[in-house]
Amino acid sequence: MPRIVREGQRLPDWCRLHRFEFVRVDAEGVSFAPEGRSERIVTVDGPVNLRQGARNLGLASGQFFDLDVEAGPVRLTAFYGAGLAVRLIGDWGPETAGCGVFRVVDEPEPSDRGDPVTYAKSTRMDSHYHDCDEYWIMVDGRAEVVVAGEAAGIGPGECLCIGMGRHHDMAAAPEPVRAVYFETAYERGRRMGHLWEHTHGPAVPAAGRD
Repeated sequence: MPRIVREGQRLPDWCRLHRFEFVRVDAEGVSFAPEGRSERIVTVDGPVNLRQGARNLGLASGQFFDLDVEAGPVRLTAFYGAGLAVRLIGDWGPETAGCGVFRVVDEPEPSDRGDPVTYAKSTRMDSHYHDCDEYWIMVDGRAEVVVAGEAAGIGPGECLCIGMGRHHDMAAAPEPVRAVYFETAYERGRRMGHLWEHTHGPAVPAAGRD
C-alpha cells in the first residue's frame, strides 16, 4: 500500500523528511525553535512574515524558505488576518529539487501525457516518476493516489511518501485538492521534472523506499 502518514507522526526511516506540521498564523504571530538538521517553511495561505535573527521577509502563497537551524527562534506573523504555512522538518542536505503548492480537480475530459495506466482516471495529473524522493502533503480536498500500481485514499493532514523511481499519480480528486509537494535531492540520473518511460526510459525504484 502507498505510504501515507498523518501530521505529527514520524515518516518511514528512509525518508529525509522526518515529520511535518501545519502552522496557523494570525496577526499576533506564532513562535517556535527549529528542531531538525534541515527545516523549511512553505506558505500555503499568505502573505506571511517570517523573522529569524536579522532576517525579516515576506512569503507569498506557494513560496518557501529554508531556516538557519543555528540562528534561533522563528516567528511567523500573518499580514492580513490569518495565514497558513507547512513546516517541514528533517535531514535532506543543501540540495533539493522542487517545492511548492499544487491543485488538482476532477475534469470532465481528463487528458494525460504520462505513462499509460490500467486504472480509471478523472484528473490531468500524469503517471510519472522522479530521480528524487517526493512528498505530497494534503491541505484541502480528498483524492485517490496510486503509487507503483497500488491505490489508496488520502485527505487533509496526511502525507504521501513516494520513493525515487516509483510511478505515482493522483487518479481522482472527488473533492478539489490543494497540497504541498516537496522533492529532496536529485540522485541517479539527476533528471529534472516528471519522467516517463515512453520518453526517459524504464523507471528503476530505489531499494528500500516503499
